[in-house]
Amino acid sequence: MSQGPGGLRMGAAGEAIAVWGRLAEFLAAGERLTLCMIVRLAGSGPRGAGATMLLRESGGTVGTVGGGALEAKVTAWAHEVLRTGGAVCRTFALDLTQASDEGMTCGGEVEVLVECLDGATPAVRDFFVLISKLVTSGEGGRLLMAIRQEGDGVLTERTLVVKGRPVAALPASGRSVPEDLLNAPIAQTASLVERGAVRYFLAPLVPPITVFVFGGGHIALHLVPLCARLGFRVVVVDDRADFACRDRFPEAKDLVVAPSFDKALEDLPIGQDSYLVIATRGHAGDQAILRQALRRQPSYIGMIGSQRKRTLIFEQLAREGFTPDDLARVVSPIGLPIGAETPEEIAISIAAQLVATRAGRRGES
Repeated sequence: MSQGPGGLRMGAAGEAIAVWGRLAEFLAAGERLTLCMIVRLAGSGPRGAGATMLLRESGGTVGTVGGGALEAKVTAWAHEVLRTGGAVCRTFALDLTQASDEGMTCGGEVEVLVECLDGATPAVRDFFVLISKLVTSGEGGRLLMAIRQEGDGVLTERTLVVKGRPVAALPASGRSVPEDLLNAPIAQTASLVERGAVRYFLAPLVPPITVFVFGGGHIALHLVPLCARLGFRVVVVDDRADFACRDRFPEAKDLVVAPSFDKALEDLPIGQDSYLVIATRGHAGDQAILRQALRRQPSYIGMIGSQRKRTLIFEQLAREGFTPDDLARVVSPIGLPIGAETPEEIAISIAAQLVATRAGRRGES
């Protein structure tokens, strides 16, 4: 549940980007659909600003704006907009009964933009395909959308901003965007700001976090599809070609066969947008990966194993010159403490911790 005026956190932003990737796919195929997006949340609601859902004219939805009574109402609005075209901004209030049904302690109010998009229109198609390409490339940026009330409906103008510079607009109206909105640092949350009669919705276009899974064994077999479904970009690394192969991991973005675990990180683009899961087939492999990982600056390093294994590896790395601060960066045993025993359960505990880390509130064993 989202609370108060806060917007879309990075985790949900990653989900929205995945939805926009599907949007680009549908539009590129010439489909007609409605884009439904929460642009404002006041009080408590099931989802925050930026939560996105697509309703396809051909049938079916992608994404969610929160389920329950809210999503039923938004779906009805989406069917209406599919028939009429254009766009509307409408407010939905959860009363105390609905709030209770959603597991909330108080009602909230959300404002939802519902807009018809047609892949037969080249400008519409090209704009969202460009967003998908930017995010996939890792460049990212910001989507800045002006919302102008027009009778019973609204007019929207989207501007794609990269490094403070507008690179595309839909429609290309020629209207200028406030300079402070162009140049402001990209926030971790979506937000709605007012400039006179125009409201501007700012949504971060953050590339998905890459999870590097070292070791293609039983745990990885269950963890990789989970992470992919949760909006992570997954790379599997193993020193055995038959354990880092497409047949075994169809959901992985990339597969890397390392010459050895001692050199597994040499050519990997590991940075602050990377999470590392160390789960090779033995202590030697885990220690080799961890030794290299501590020389990099990923946002998360998790190593599988018992407290005893952790102690032995940490003692060896300390003898090699790694400091207590270095070793404090490692989450081990990895995963949330849910009593996991089977590979499936361990994968769930790791995936849950990755989601918590992405949301900025990691729980550790």
